[in-house]
Amino acid sequence: MLSCSLLRNHAGILLTDYTSLRWLHDTVHAVNERSPLVKDKEKEGLFLNLAYDVRKAYEQQREILQPPENFEEVVIPYGVQIIWPAILLQQKMIRTSLGYFDHSRSDQAVAYALEAILDEALKEDFGPQAGGIIDQWNRINLAYRDVFEQLYTRAALFSSWTKSQRKRQFADLLASFDPMYTSYYALRVSNGYKNLISPDEFETWADFEWPDPRW
Repeated sequence: MLSCSLLRNHAGILLTDYTSLRWLHDTVHAVNERSPLVKDKEKEGLFLNLAYDVRKAYEQQREILQPPENFEEVVIPYGVQIIWPAILLQQKMIRTSLGYFDHSRSDQAVAYALEAILDEALKEDFGPQAGGIIDQWNRINLAYRDVFEQLYTRAALFSSWTKSQRKRQFADLLASFDPMYTSYYALRVSNGYKNLISPDEFETWADFEWPDPRW
């Protein structure tokens, strides 16, 4: 069964399992090949990178979780660490894209299972702020072709933040995927909105690798 545990500093999740990770790998490839929403279908694309990460996990080249002491007979699960902005957009791509082509029951099972565990993990990790984060996650519209291009700068900025910054500003970071964000940023600031992130701040991360998220 697909499951996850939280990483330190509100950085993201450790996605774990074996069979379900294989299903997730296959589903990501199906979406990448057949969804009209995926514009960057090359192997270095941030969406397809999820398939690469989970394959490395079940090939035991990522995190290997040891069983509790005196329970050596427990099956050892394998996992992969993924930061919050990336996994939320990757899940959104899977869930939305399945509406565009015929798919298997395992594809649907993976999509719903991933959505459910992310919803619960957000509530556990961010507490009172989780509602606003989930609302912004649900509002992301993948019909706009530059959403995953924007993920590079958003994920880099998120990785550079402290634990308290992530808790305070993650919802506002997700809000910045709105195609009208640049237009309404100045208006909202003038109306007293707090914690909004300047579009110029995202641009400063355009040519940088993601910092260590300290997870």
